[in-house]
Amino acid sequence: MLKYLMILILSGCPLALAQTNPSADQQKIIDIEQQLAATTGSPGEATVKTFQKYLYDGQDSLVDQFGRHYRMTKADIVGMVGKPDPTDPDAKSVYKVSDFQIDIYGDTALASYSQIATDSGHKNAALDGDTTTTCLDTFIKHSGQWYALASSCTPTGPMSQARWDAIAKT
Repeated sequence: MLKYLMILILSGCPLALAQTNPSADQQKIIDIEQQLAATTGSPGEATVKTFQKYLYDGQDSLVDQFGRHYRMTKADIVGMVGKPDPTDPDAKSVYKVSDFQIDIYGDTALASYSQIATDSGHKNAALDGDTTTTCLDTFIKHSGQWYALASSCTPTGPMSQARWDAIAKT
């Protein structure tokens, strides 16, 4: 029994090392995620450049933390992130991402991570505050470059009814 336990423990060591020392592809995906997080909450040229560089050039998919599913082309997404929301132009978001787990399957990769979004400046103050989510993004590799294809984030805890109601109206 002890022999099998030692084999199980030792066989898990390379996996543990892979997570602490990511491969070049894993690190590239982490870098992309961090660049997307750094620019997403501030509409403008930096966000447009980041999305043009790292989004898949075709249909992309998003399931937001409230279960809404969006399918849009890269061009549509880039057009949206380039300017503030005209219905709430002072709204800002800051994203912090951490705890990455990158799994690569040939030319496809899954990136899971924790995200904290801090929203401020909304017309409806109930929309301001922190939202902590766990996210899962899908990437594909084409011509040596990784591209984000799909994303889904799930809240890690409950939110106030006032915030839920405010989000439902958006």
